[in-house]
Amino acid sequence: MTRHYLIAFVAVLSLVLSGCSGEKAEETVWGDYVVACGDTDLYIVDASKSTDDSLAVLWHWNVFESYGQITDDYRHKIRVLDDCKPVDGGKHLLLTSSAGGTLLLDIATKKCLFYASTPMAHSADKLPGDRIAVANSTNPKGNSLEIYDVSNPDVCVWKDTLYSGHGAVWSEKYSSLFALGFDELRRYSLKDWETKSPSLVLEETFKLPGTGGHDLYKAGEDALTVTNSLGTYVFDIQGKSFTPFAPLEGVRNVKSLNYNPSTGTVVYTKGETSWWTNHVYIKSPDKVLGFDPEWRLYKVRVLPELKFTPVPDPAIRCEGTNLRIFDDNIWQYDSEKIPEKWLPLGIDPRDSVRSIGFAKLVSDYRPDIVTLQEYSSHMDARLAPKLRAQGFTNACEEDGSWNFTPIFYDSTVVDLLKVRYNLYTPKTYSNANTKSFTSAVFSHRETGKTFAILNTHLWWRPDEQQPGSEMARASQIRLMMAESEAIKAEYGCTVFLMGDMNCEEGTIPIKQLTDGGYIPCYKVAKVFGDNNNGHHRCDASGYSAESNRKGPDRATGALDHFFIHNAPEGTEVLKYFCILDDYTLPLTDHYPNYVDIKL
Repeated sequence: MTRHYLIAFVAVLSLVLSGCSGEKAEETVWGDYVVACGDTDLYIVDASKSTDDSLAVLWHWNVFESYGQITDDYRHKIRVLDDCKPVDGGKHLLLTSSAGGTLLLDIATKKCLFYASTPMAHSADKLPGDRIAVANSTNPKGNSLEIYDVSNPDVCVWKDTLYSGHGAVWSEKYSSLFALGFDELRRYSLKDWETKSPSLVLEETFKLPGTGGHDLYKAGEDALTVTNSLGTYVFDIQGKSFTPFAPLEGVRNVKSLNYNPSTGTVVYTKGETSWWTNHVYIKSPDKVLGFDPEWRLYKVRVLPELKFTPVPDPAIRCEGTNLRIFDDNIWQYDSEKIPEKWLPLGIDPRDSVRSIGFAKLVSDYRPDIVTLQEYSSHMDARLAPKLRAQGFTNACEEDGSWNFTPIFYDSTVVDLLKVRYNLYTPKTYSNANTKSFTSAVFSHRETGKTFAILNTHLWWRPDEQQPGSEMARASQIRLMMAESEAIKAEYGCTVFLMGDMNCEEGTIPIKQLTDGGYIPCYKVAKVFGDNNNGHHRCDASGYSAESNRKGPDRATGALDHFFIHNAPEGTEVLKYFCILDDYTLPLTDHYPNYVDIKL
């Protein structure tokens, strides 16, 4: 999303999530909660609290969040979402992708419950007995209607030909599966359903009024809505007849249609830029929801009710925040070979894949400054373009030398005044020349205030392995402190110092900082100071969710530190947060963290 658009929907979401405290909950109606999908993203939006230029986003999911749950080859098959149907009473979403996949997703946990390779899948629905029907469109291996068992992913148990399959809808009342093809609507019944060899029996075929069958959906218990190249229709199941759908008379290229006959409410999308749009249209009451124009929105569905608790969007900042700084050691793994021990996990830790996860972190948490460690040229070739696409600039990219501890910044928020890179010497305490610090001074556009960032990665071995290591880290920190003093003398500004320091709070290197007036941000955070700490295994031997922390708090386990120094009155740390999202575990052995600052 673009930055200005993001601010709009984040502001609305903040009101949605915090504004009902102590207030009587408003009654919701059909059409209030809509599910919108396209490309690799899914959104659940409260339409009643949204407008054309601001969205009340309740929930968001990106295909990459299936990382670690399904294989990378399979995830590639759901990269273009073309339907997002609520099933199981609204607890789950059944996703199909024209890239060749079907996925059942639990909304509350964001867990993948089922997946299958389904060529050019365009629609699916849940059937009795925890089975799934999938309609596949035009593809050499598609043009079909397929049945799967949720308990046995990716194994087709029955198949029929269906040219240009675009719709699959189960009717409990009529014990029938309706399937939409290019120029026909079919009704199937179940056969041998309690056995391991179930099948469908084609009972009736109805010729469409026109060709290009596109969308099929329930409209109450006795009707279906159908769209095709000519327009929109209602199919009367008992009368077995099609009639034009009057509310959308004259509207062409309708991609998805949801209709509640008891209220007259209509929720739909139509192709406006080629096959996609950035609008959801609602009739009775009339409203238009405007999504990011850079996002290719395809279909919208209606969620009957919320069966999950919305959580705040991670981009939401503490009130008063005007600067967010994000920090992460991203694990240098430059090989183009998947480690042997990762193969059984079905996860690809190469930079081409992990860079997607790091870009997602930045996109989700939307900081103004990004500091990274173990940043190689190999990762840069894959991650830097993704960060540039989000509006970030590498402060050191004009320096000419490689920087293992870069500082990226959003030039719409801050201006770069000065930058310097310092590689620690001797090489005895800088393995592969990766241990360094980068200092940068910025001017904050909104407030006009100046601040400095010092990003570092210190030597890693303990004294037991290499005598002198502790004092080497202490020496490296003194170099940073000297740099900080020079910046303070020139600019007199607040200094933020962070990074992977490979030592705990009570050690000599860190005590130099605390004795010198550098304050851990988690200790002075006004709103929230996260006490999570440590790191976890993520290397060539695999990864683990088990933390390597040595104690119950940051002081006895954290290796990644975040300090504030020389802050004038009025400058405050509002929040320090350690990110523990599951999808970050195969990305790096460190937990990302950020601070919200009021300058």
